[in-house]
Amino acid sequence: MTEPSIEIEYLDDGAIRLRKGAWSDKVPRSQIERWADHYELKHRNNSNAGYLEMARALREARAKFLL
Repeated sequence: MTEPSIEIEYLDDGAIRLRKGAWSDKVPRSQIERWADHYELKHRNNSNAGYLEMARALREARAKFLL
């Protein structure tokens, strides 16, 4: 069974919504980098690859805002 990929939705209020399976999180545009740092820290503390995947997805989403 394949794990679902992270879906990124750009919301009208300037935030983004990340979704993976049943889990989702809404992140304000101004805090994307802070949340990415948070997920990286969780990855370092727990060795859960999903946290690192979330951090990368957040940074990719932020890059699209800057284009």
